[in-house]
Amino acid sequence: MRLRPLIGVRRDRDARYLFVMIVAFAVTVIATRVYLDVSGYPKVGGGGLHVAHMLWGGLLLVLAVLLALLFVGRRALMLSALAAGIGVGLFIDEVGKFITETNDYFFAPAAPIIYGAVLLLVLLWLVLGRRDRPSRAEATHGAVEAVRDLADGRLSTADRDRAVDRLRAAMGTDAPSELEADLLAILVAPVTEARLVPPGWVERGEARRLLQRLLPDRLERLLVRIGLFLSVLAALLGVLVAIAIGGGEVPAIPDPTGPIEAPSEPVWILLLALVWVVVGLANGLALVLSLAGRHARGMAIAQYAVLGGLVAGGLLNTYVSQLGALAGVVVQLGLLLLVLDQRRRLANAMATVSQ
Repeated sequence: MRLRPLIGVRRDRDARYLFVMIVAFAVTVIATRVYLDVSGYPKVGGGGLHVAHMLWGGLLLVLAVLLALLFVGRRALMLSALAAGIGVGLFIDEVGKFITETNDYFFAPAAPIIYGAVLLLVLLWLVLGRRDRPSRAEATHGAVEAVRDLADGRLSTADRDRAVDRLRAAMGTDAPSELEADLLAILVAPVTEARLVPPGWVERGEARRLLQRLLPDRLERLLVRIGLFLSVLAALLGVLVAIAIGGGEVPAIPDPTGPIEAPSEPVWILLLALVWVVVGLANGLALVLSLAGRHARGMAIAQYAVLGGLVAGGLLNTYVSQLGALAGVVVQLGLLLLVLDQRRRLANAMATVSQ
């Protein structure tokens, strides 16, 4: 007897919906902070009232829940992910007001709290993207979603083929159940063929082919190696700054909200130096392996090295300089995306060779 899942099975393309939410979350926080700084932090309301943008975030979160509860289909889920990302970005942007007695929007730990929330979602996205073969129950639910899209007239050829391939791969050599057989029969029936819509630009692989043309493999490898080299230099600079702070030279780091003093406690100084030493050595090892002809191994180490810099180094940097760390974080995220794409291309090349 097959056990029923406690909550449910994973949804097909769950990583895609989470990615949309993460991007909307990060862009909303950045856009809100930049807009408030440029406009001089205006207040909405009057007569003693102030309508915080956290409230608009709460309304968007309610809208995201309603979209997922009341409507069926991938379009509703995509809109729900977008509304949820914007809503949580507006909501958490004011976290400093709600963890301080003085309602301090510029409370220094607020930036690393926001950054940490984004990182947790990014790590979850990476974990979700690692799994290749779905369980039988997940593939069955994916086929049900495909039939749902078929009923709405939104099922494309690519999505139908994906649902069929996932279900057959999950079954393996086992005989299909009655439900699985019925789903396969519906998805490959002639009446279904007549109702399929052409695949979109992304589904046809045009976006990936455009990326290949704009960023050929040799150029992408060069950019990754340059990024790793710059990461090593940044780590070395971080160690030197930590040593300077330990020697009594505490620099005031400029910030849009006013100068923020770098930490002077020995524990923080030691932690800062240790983080940059580990991150620098890991990035350096990845660079050496890539240049020595062990590119695949180097990219595997580079992924964790860049993640380590984003997690530990990013949290410390956002605490010290808040928005001043934004440029470095964006560069590191770009490097991470390049490394992940390099690993994808290497995996595809190995799969082609094995065939």
